[in-house]
Amino acid sequence: MYNFYQSKIRRDIQREVYKNPHFSMHLWGTEYFGVIKEKKIPVPRWAGWPWKLQRHQILWVQLPNDEELVKQELAHAKKKLSSPDWFGGNVFLQLGVINEIVRFENAQHIAPEFAHDMKAIRLGLRNDICHKYDLKSSFRENMPQAGIIYDVTKSDETLLKDMNDSCRKRVRRSGDFWLRFGDLPIWEEGKFYEKRLTTAGHKWFNIIRKAQYDRLITYMRENNAWKLLVAYKDDEIIAWSICLFDGEFLVCPYGFYDRNFSKIWCQHFLKFKTFWRAREHGFTYVDTGGWAPTGFPEHELTGVTEFKESLGGEKIEYYGNYDIVINKFLYWVFKLWYKIKK
Repeated sequence: MYNFYQSKIRRDIQREVYKNPHFSMHLWGTEYFGVIKEKKIPVPRWAGWPWKLQRHQILWVQLPNDEELVKQELAHAKKKLSSPDWFGGNVFLQLGVINEIVRFENAQHIAPEFAHDMKAIRLGLRNDICHKYDLKSSFRENMPQAGIIYDVTKSDETLLKDMNDSCRKRVRRSGDFWLRFGDLPIWEEGKFYEKRLTTAGHKWFNIIRKAQYDRLITYMRENNAWKLLVAYKDDEIIAWSICLFDGEFLVCPYGFYDRNFSKIWCQHFLKFKTFWRAREHGFTYVDTGGWAPTGFPEHELTGVTEFKESLGGEKIEYYGNYDIVINKFLYWVFKLWYKIKK
């Protein structure tokens, strides 16, 4: 995955579309963009509790090799956000660390024992980082621990060869069902949100609000920074993907397919056509977002990760997410509340 989290397009989306409070912080000579997530507490202010809890979040941070420098900068960041009040509202600062553990081609068909070894390496690394820098492994994963990118400068035949056998057959057979591929017309943009809302209800995942979706569409159109690519079956739209343009990358942060058409492999068809369209328009890579780390079958993204890995591409394993705890008591409350809600 490339640096989407610190890119201008994400900063604009966070500020103008999601309307999130934001901040900047210097760490190791780099200025990072961060987002502030607030949780309002329904208590009277005279009770002495903060009326809102804040967690600060900086994603895509590169740790230097200098251990003492890392400790100094983390201590400074903690002090900057600390409050003299024991019930201060700043709870923790989350860092998404993108130092690489390893990267490999999914087409290599990694041996089963590799997953076991990767899990041991990740757990050992996580324990070492938390111990050395007095951090907590994040209980909420906001930056994926692994990413997959696809080099679309390859020919169609090479891209197909990189896929596993099952995926390759499904891509080729999807053409038997007379599927069509194209850009979504402006007058049908509302249908994307309606169908995704229906899919979210069936699959129990959250999506952005309608007002945020409308602002996102407006922003992307005004900045000529997107395409909404779709697959059709008999003039019915059955798979969708919002694609953002950023440099040599085509990024696909939002998408879904109609589960009623899963047996004709519309999701395989749409992804392969997206690779083709990206190459046609001069992009080098397609980034389909972050996925489950290797060796953790219990991870909530495992199912969709298996599909993305079947498409080939290069998988990159990152250090992951860590929290600098500002207020230990409120951190415990926040963590408990999140687990109950989940």
